[in-house]
Amino acid sequence: MRLRQRCEHFNSLHSSISALGINPYFRPIAKTWGTEVEVEGRRLVMIGSNDYLGLSHDPRVMDASARAVYDWGTGPGGSRFLSGNMVLHHRLEERLAAFVGKKQAVVHVTGFSTNMGALGVLVTPADTVICDRENHASIFEGVKNTKARQITFAHNDAAQALKRVEDAKASRPDGDVFLVTEGVFSMSGELAVLDELAAVKDTHPDVIFYLDDAHGLGVFGRGGRGAADHFRVTDKVDFIMGTFSKSLASIGGFIASDDEDMLRYLRYQSRTQIFSAALPAANTVAVLTCLDILEREPERVDRLHEVTVRMRQAYKDIGLRIGGSASPIIPIIIGSDEKAFQFSRALFEAGVFALPAVYPAVPRGQALIRTAYMSTHQDRQLDFVLSVLDRLAKEFRVRECDLPEELGEVPADEDAEAAGRSRLSYL
Repeated sequence: MRLRQRCEHFNSLHSSISALGINPYFRPIAKTWGTEVEVEGRRLVMIGSNDYLGLSHDPRVMDASARAVYDWGTGPGGSRFLSGNMVLHHRLEERLAAFVGKKQAVVHVTGFSTNMGALGVLVTPADTVICDRENHASIFEGVKNTKARQITFAHNDAAQALKRVEDAKASRPDGDVFLVTEGVFSMSGELAVLDELAAVKDTHPDVIFYLDDAHGLGVFGRGGRGAADHFRVTDKVDFIMGTFSKSLASIGGFIASDDEDMLRYLRYQSRTQIFSAALPAANTVAVLTCLDILEREPERVDRLHEVTVRMRQAYKDIGLRIGGSASPIIPIIIGSDEKAFQFSRALFEAGVFALPAVYPAVPRGQALIRTAYMSTHQDRQLDFVLSVLDRLAKEFRVRECDLPEELGEVPADEDAEAAGRSRLSYL
């Protein structure tokens, strides 16, 4: 059986890593305090979470979510299309649309299902989708299911994106052209060049501009309103997608737009919404409460940037390779997959929780430790993390001055679409 062969091949690789004691994945967390966690009896500083504003442990969010269970129960009992639609969902959609600067929004039960459902409805086989090669797996999977023509452009290369758009319009004049990017890329932490991509929309106004802002919402823009707001191009983005599992301390996702007809069509046609149970009330209320806090306390976003600017500079002072990160996601580029696993294990033993990303989540030879910071990290915790990183960087020789030849270059002809489909999903 081919299925058995695939499983046996994977399990042999898994067993070899586990036998060395360096398998970092699916490690069960026994208790969490947000910026610290307990794993295998150890208390660790957490620097691998997407809870950028630390709101998942804010007492106001937890209390509101707990009260919602008593008011609405633990589950919705059905999809939104049938019996699971609540007033809370519509209230949240109104708040989200206003927050990101659009007229309407449609909520889904996860971020992955939002991209799958929205792209599955909006894109047809006659269309062409132009994607940044480092887009999230949910985007590649969503487009794949539509059987549309999918073309990638070099990461953050707006000139190449423009060329791809013009080629697509010339070769397939009867279909729509979609331009799709993330606002903040989940592995590199880099900001998309949204101002330059918006210029593509200026040149070709019929292009449909779709932004996945999962890691930009709550991080960039005025009061955390996202990457489009940061670049002041909200009016040029046709669809803004976001998730609740990062800054909004819950789970779920949404798609927002000024085109009410398209969103109404999407609401009734999105298969991942129609055939999934609705978002539970506790999760919905958690997001509503987070939006309340964000609007009242924009200084949380300011604190997040203070932390990340400090840590980014400290990483550079240590000599770590961090790429072009401009966000709370600061990757430490290690080199080989095996060394990344060993480095992650050493971090764990020293009291720091951060996980590696290896091929195909990143290019071959550029395995990294994905670190991410929160506005609620205390200075003493940051000092501790930096002391550990300084020691391990020297021990493992992963500084800029150490063995730079270990890092491979991204192959020019790398199958970016295949890599994207396999990319790890940090939901």
